[in-house]
Amino acid sequence: MEKSKEEIIETLGLHLEEQQNLPPLAARIYAIMVLSDEDGLTFEDCLEKRGASKSSTSTSLNLLLKMGIITYFTKPGDRRRYFTLAKKKTFFLTKLQEYLKRLAVEKSVITLVMDYHKKHCPKKFEGGKERTGVYLDYITSNEKLLQEAIAKFEIIEQKEN
Repeated sequence: MEKSKEEIIETLGLHLEEQQNLPPLAARIYAIMVLSDEDGLTFEDCLEKRGASKSSTSTSLNLLLKMGIITYFTKPGDRRRYFTLAKKKTFFLTKLQEYLKRLAVEKSVITLVMDYHKKHCPKKFEGGKERTGVYLDYITSNEKLLQEAIAKFEIIEQKEN
């Protein structure tokens, strides 16, 4: 059974709340823009599609603008702003780069703790060495996969420019 557009907006909105740490309304507006086939949505479009207050909609749009998730453009003779996703072509590349950075930090912290235990708590070090090794292997494997995917996206981006 195929999900309706509203169900997909809700599913994507929940995902964006968690992954991007967005408030619920901002996440839903972002989801609407991801699924929209329009060039841009006006403030009024966002109001209509979510049924939220002007103040909440304005706050959410300003947050998304400030985070660089969306941008806007204007049309000659039209005073309205049209909001659209920023950097559509680099969304996945940016996500992969963020994951890679998080893994690097995770690996660094685990290694720091492991080195401390090795020097100052040898019993603790020996007790956790095997499990920590498995986890670090997992991180290293994921780093390699992410680096390969990033390289592929960068090649695609070069072809498009």
